[in-house]
Amino acid sequence: MLLLVVIVVAVFGFQTWFQSYQKSLQATLEVKTNSGVNALDIIDLNEGSLYVVNTLQDNLSVTSLKIGGNYCAVTSSLSLGMNDIPISSCLYGLLSDTYEVVLRTDTDIISKKFYLKNGISALNCPAGYIAVPGSATYFTSSFCVMKYEAKNDGGVANSTATGTPWVSLTWQQAIANCTSLGSGYHLVTENEWLTIANNVLLVANNWNSSVVGTGFLYSGHNDNSPSNALAADSDDGNGYYGTNDGASSPGDGVYDNFPSNDPRAYQGQKRTLILSNGEVIWDFAGNVWEWVNESFYANATLGSPYPYHGGDQQWMSYSSNDGTGKIASNVPALKLPINGWNADEGMGRYLDGMSLTGTYNSINEDPDFCTGYCSQTAVFSRSGDWDGGLAVGALTLNFDIGPSATDPSGGFRCAYTLS
Repeated sequence: MLLLVVIVVAVFGFQTWFQSYQKSLQATLEVKTNSGVNALDIIDLNEGSLYVVNTLQDNLSVTSLKIGGNYCAVTSSLSLGMNDIPISSCLYGLLSDTYEVVLRTDTDIISKKFYLKNGISALNCPAGYIAVPGSATYFTSSFCVMKYEAKNDGGVANSTATGTPWVSLTWQQAIANCTSLGSGYHLVTENEWLTIANNVLLVANNWNSSVVGTGFLYSGHNDNSPSNALAADSDDGNGYYGTNDGASSPGDGVYDNFPSNDPRAYQGQKRTLILSNGEVIWDFAGNVWEWVNESFYANATLGSPYPYHGGDQQWMSYSSNDGTGKIASNVPALKLPINGWNADEGMGRYLDGMSLTGTYNSINEDPDFCTGYCSQTAVFSRSGDWDGGLAVGALTLNFDIGPSATDPSGGFRCAYTLS
C-alpha cells in the first residue's frame, strides 16, 4: 500500500516542473546553436534552482539527481527548452566547497561542478578575477573573468591594476595565452561577453543619470586624451583614473570623435562598470580592443554575416535606419542592444561587414585577409580603444578582421570556469 501511495504522489508531481526562461523552443535552439552548448546540459545552479536545457525530446524522464552526497527528490520530466528544477531541499549540510551535480535521465548522464558557499552557489575565482552571474538568455553558467584587461607578466597573462594592457597579438595568440593558464581558463567567449554586457546595462550606477536607460552608459577611455592605453587603479572608486576627466564639465576639454561640449567626452570617460552582484570590472568599454572567442566563415557564395552594400567599410549605428539603407536586424551574428539603445546611450557601434569584392578598409587592416574575393575566417573584437569616441561601448563589435591580424591597440581578457 505504501508503494502505491508513493507511485500516486510521483504521478501527480510529474507536472510540477516548468519552463522559466525561454518563451519558445525556436529561441532556445537559436541561442543553443550559437553558444555551442550540449543538447542536454546543466546551465547554472543559482538561488535554490538548477537550470537545465533540454533540446533532445519533450518529457525526458529524470531518473535521479545528486548534489554532493545528497540525493534530490525527482518527480518530474524535462520539457524542451530551459527547465528550472527546485533543489533547496537537497542542499542541506553542504558547506563551502566544490560539489558535483549529477543528473541521470533515460538517455544520458550529465554532470557539472559548482562551488557552494554555505549551501549557496558561489564562485571561487582566481586572484584578479571577478564572479559573473550566469545568463539563461546566453546559456552561460556563472563564471569568472579578469577584472582588468590582460597584462604581460613575463609572458603570462595576468589580471592586475598595474601596467598597461598586453597588445599587438593575434586572436590565436590570445586564445593560447588564456588556455596556457590551466584547466578551465579560456579567452572570453561571445556569450560570456554578452552576459557581462547585458548585466551591467541594467545596473543604475553605470548610467550617468543613475537611472537605467536615461542618459548614457559609461564607456571608458575613448576621447584620445591621453592618446594611449592606460593602467588601472586598485581603487575601484577612482573610475576616471588617468583620463584627466570626471563627472563635471569640461574635464580635460578634449572632444576627439565627439560633438563639442558633449558630456560623453568627460562624464562618460569613467572606466569602471558594476555588475548586479557588486563586482567591478575595469575597461570593459574603451582603453584597448579585446579579442573574443567567436568566429565565422564567409566567402562570395555564403556572404558575410552582414550584407555588403558597396563602398568602404564604415562604423555603423545599431539603429535600423541610419541613412545608409543597411539594417542591423539583418545581421545574424549581431545581438542588438535591448530597448533600442544605441551609440547615444553608450552602447557603441559595429564595423560594417566584409567586402566580398576584395575591398578591405578596416582600421585594423590585415593585408593578407582579403585578396580578390574574400574566402576567410573572420573573428570578433569588442570594446573599442582610446580614440574611438562614440564608436566605443560595452556592445561595440568589429567582425571585419582576420585571426592573424595584430593591432597596437588590441588586447584581450581571459575567463575561467570550474572544470
